[in-house]
Amino acid sequence: MVLLVVWGLPAVAQNAVRERTMQVGDEARTYLLSQPAGVSGPRPTIIALHGAAQTSQSFKGYFGLEPTAAREGLVVAYPQGLGRVWDDSRPAAMRLKAALRPGEDVPFLLMLAQSLVAEGIADPNRIYLVGISNGGFMVERMACEHAETFAAYAVIMATAPANVRESCRPARPVPIMFIHGTADPVIAWDGFWTPLGATLSAPDSAALFAKANGCGDAQVTQLPDLAPFDGTRISVRRWEGCRDNAEVALYRVEHGGHQPPARVETTGELAQPFLGLRSQDMDSGTEIWAFFSRFSLAPPPPSPPVAGAAPGGLVPAPAAPARAVPAAGSGRNIPLPMPAPARNSQAGKPPAGPGQ
Repeated sequence: MVLLVVWGLPAVAQNAVRERTMQVGDEARTYLLSQPAGVSGPRPTIIALHGAAQTSQSFKGYFGLEPTAAREGLVVAYPQGLGRVWDDSRPAAMRLKAALRPGEDVPFLLMLAQSLVAEGIADPNRIYLVGISNGGFMVERMACEHAETFAAYAVIMATAPANVRESCRPARPVPIMFIHGTADPVIAWDGFWTPLGATLSAPDSAALFAKANGCGDAQVTQLPDLAPFDGTRISVRRWEGCRDNAEVALYRVEHGGHQPPARVETTGELAQPFLGLRSQDMDSGTEIWAFFSRFSLAPPPPSPPVAGAAPGGLVPAPAAPARAVPAAGSGRNIPLPMPAPARNSQAGKPPAGPGQ
């Protein structure tokens, strides 16, 4: 089973969680709503999508986002996919659509965001979308098709379907981060090919969005090895210099499996021998919010011009202190993958050469 991870964090208030239902066409859709206690008014809101076969309740306990939400005063919505799956952009045969029929998920997620705004729960300029596995593929679809709704995106344990290389044309540059293990036994780091369809590698998936965002070169940093005995290390490749201050980041979890990194206590509902190693060098909830918090859909407030300042668009917060040491990396184009089975110092610019 997945190990519980407890790191002696100080006790924090817990969000109040309740189940809600909304009608989307002829579908009754449900979601869990997690709200900070004693906080009123529109709040930054994260919509978090579970993986295939999960429920919103089990995902809430397994993912480990709640401690960050309670600490930062965030609202989190955990929607439930019909049949425990999402209607992502992969070819239907790759998602076993004949056996697992998803609901009308695009209108559901759009209506969910709109209803939370209408109720005064969500800040319309600070709604974010994150998902793991099947939920991560769904996040990519929303980033491609509805970039105007969410301020930033996070994709965990999912890569881009090869069929979206030509069709993904976001309406604006989208800040997006990826977290993926190199030993993921479910969604391969290097992508995979079948007669029914293919997925790109994790680096090529991130590069796809970096290209769409008009980003510059990528830099790679190595994160501290906070859990030396967990068998993993994490490095980050960041594409910066993107249009409208957007950013693309890829967190490479060396030897990591099909699990989100966590440094908080989580429930162990899944079989670790099948999913692989879960890194404890980083907490996904903390890192995702650190990324999300820098972006808003609101235009920047009027202010005196500053030499060297970027033009308007996305609104970045002040940069966080550097915390990593340099590591070598590499970049590459975005070819169709070959067949495969089932910031404490400056970052180094990756040399040209074969991709990861």
